[in-house]
Amino acid sequence: MDWPPSPLKELSKAAWHKAARKLRAELLHLQHRLRDADFPVILVFGGVDGAGKHEFANLLTEWLDPRFIRTQAYAHRQHPERHVPPLLQYWRDLPPCGHTSIVLSGWYSPPLMARARDEIDVAEFRQRLREIAAFEQDLVADGVLLLKFWMHLDADAQRARLGEMMSDPHNVWQVRPRDWANLHLYDDFMRATEIVHEISSEEGLPWMAVDGRPRHARAALVAQHVADALQSRLAAPPPKAVVKRPREKVHDHLSRVQHPKLSKSIYQEMLRTSQAELMRHSRRLLMQGRGLMIAFEGWDAAGKGGAIRRLLQVLDVRFVQVYRIAAPDPDELAHHYLWRFAKRVPGPGEIAIFDRSWYGRMLVERVEKLTPATRWRRAAEEIGRFEKQWTDNGNVLLKFWLHITKDEQLARFERRSENPLKEWKLTDEDWRNRERWEDYQTAANDMLDQTDWAYAPWHVIGANDKRHARIAVLQAVNAALAAC
Repeated sequence: MDWPPSPLKELSKAAWHKAARKLRAELLHLQHRLRDADFPVILVFGGVDGAGKHEFANLLTEWLDPRFIRTQAYAHRQHPERHVPPLLQYWRDLPPCGHTSIVLSGWYSPPLMARARDEIDVAEFRQRLREIAAFEQDLVADGVLLLKFWMHLDADAQRARLGEMMSDPHNVWQVRPRDWANLHLYDDFMRATEIVHEISSEEGLPWMAVDGRPRHARAALVAQHVADALQSRLAAPPPKAVVKRPREKVHDHLSRVQHPKLSKSIYQEMLRTSQAELMRHSRRLLMQGRGLMIAFEGWDAAGKGGAIRRLLQVLDVRFVQVYRIAAPDPDELAHHYLWRFAKRVPGPGEIAIFDRSWYGRMLVERVEKLTPATRWRRAAEEIGRFEKQWTDNGNVLLKFWLHITKDEQLARFERRSENPLKEWKLTDEDWRNRERWEDYQTAANDMLDQTDWAYAPWHVIGANDKRHARIAVLQAVNAALAAC
């Protein structure tokens, strides 16, 4: 990227009107084609105040069909609550396939202003930028067309622009007191900006720098760049077939699982003790404002529902939500696969329990070939970042794999089929999944190998004995909450 940006020569009024008619027609046509595409568009605008970010967002929204374009402005949401991952709000606002999102004062603004104000040091600033780069890479790898524009003015031009807007009754509302305050940080802001561009370029996600002085010329330049990028992406050939890589040695975690048993009397005593402890920990969690996520995976009929019910018996249901994750609906399919889980992340002091989770990408989607191999192979790194953002902010995450043997599953299926109160739980899909036991076991071992991190370890629990499994889950949750 050229930095600072090359100067632009302003267009005459006649030249602008001619260019605008052509660009609007081209962009409308491309937006119509985008509606049938399998990817969304995200336009990220950064730069100094008064350089034209908001004006271009308004222009593009005026030109295009407003049903399929949305501006996400985060100027008033730059200070998330304690323990809330900084990137969470952006995950939740991702556009679906076929739509366009314009991001103003987005994910770069908080760390950039924090560095300009000397609230964080250079090392932390670089680390946060690397996390942003990883977030953007996850989006691009999933198919998002991500375009980033840096609108630039030098200090004198910015001061003049703000003064000009203050004297215009139609634009005075755009100037806020903080804009003048930020002007005094101009040199510090620009030093931080150089690091932003450096890391973005290193990570293969460069900005397009734009001279923010000539209004019409800058609008024409950005609009043409958007049109060219979208035209190129829509004309791109389908991806080539994935070349299979040699399989690495994977530990067979599941074959080593033990299945202890508990007598009914010992179970009932341990249940009372463990549930009383959980009640105390959950109240402290609420007072601390930390969030808790619990993800359950495992074989069909492994006892996930029973373990969840023993948790719910003593938790305050006002602050707990259970999500039973099934196949994604059309809206969820149109988004990044982590989007539907980001929407369900609990607030401070709240608890979210997932009966099946984001690990479906590495399990059912892999085994049933519901997603390309390139995507499920990439999932471990994406999920790792998602979980680390959660735990890095003082929250708690527990992941359980409830394991039963193939013979035990068959016995439970047969008992369910004979019980009028439980036969509804047994479906044709359960029997079909059982036929692919070895495939699912391979996928599960891969998943456990690749996603067992110190900050988010797996608890693999032998569940042939339901009593043992329920107590083991309660004890693991209590131990994690006690460590907070």
